[in-house]
Amino acid sequence: MQNNNVSFTSKIQFVPWKTFSSMRPLKNEILYFHTTPNILKADEFYSLAVRTCTGGGLTKPSTAEAEGFHFWDDKITLKKANDNVISLIRFIKNPERGLLLGGKRLDSNPLSVPLFNKFRNMIAEKVKNLTEFSIHRYEDCQTHYRYNTADDTWTICTEYRKNDKSPQRAVNSLGTLKNAFEKISIAPGDRLFIGEKEILPKDAPELFQNR
Repeated sequence: MQNNNVSFTSKIQFVPWKTFSSMRPLKNEILYFHTTPNILKADEFYSLAVRTCTGGGLTKPSTAEAEGFHFWDDKITLKKANDNVISLIRFIKNPERGLLLGGKRLDSNPLSVPLFNKFRNMIAEKVKNLTEFSIHRYEDCQTHYRYNTADDTWTICTEYRKNDKSPQRAVNSLGTLKNAFEKISIAPGDRLFIGEKEILPKDAPELFQNR
């Protein structure tokens, strides 16, 4: 019998590429092409180079269920947005937690931010605890993510370059995390780590919901 009184705490950990690469599973990569599945239910999964796309996943820690997604910001995805969210909720009924990331403001990708916002609004109606890392600040910015049900952990690598003359850097501090995204919103029950250091609500209260 499921114990509804159990409180699950998901871990979100930002790491550099070398660490992320060493932790990637050997299978279950989620691609964004329409010719391949861009929603995957599995115990462990990952996706690379979320840029103007919308990525993330929904989880149900009480039953160790999880699914990831990577949605391309194009007209086909816009047309099928409702169907995609219906599929997400069908694969995992009553998801308990979710994580959403991606989006970018580029003239060449006018659907990126509207699509991200559309998915966020629709998923937020279905998932009470939704963490967001929304809208990459820089043109040269991308995020890779991995989720593992065994330890209920999101491992994330976000890399960015402020301009052509700047070196590429990965999020490795609270300051670089804030630089990388326009909005960060950590849901109740999620714990945020940068490397091995936990970022507590007292360290950055503006990032944490209702703490």
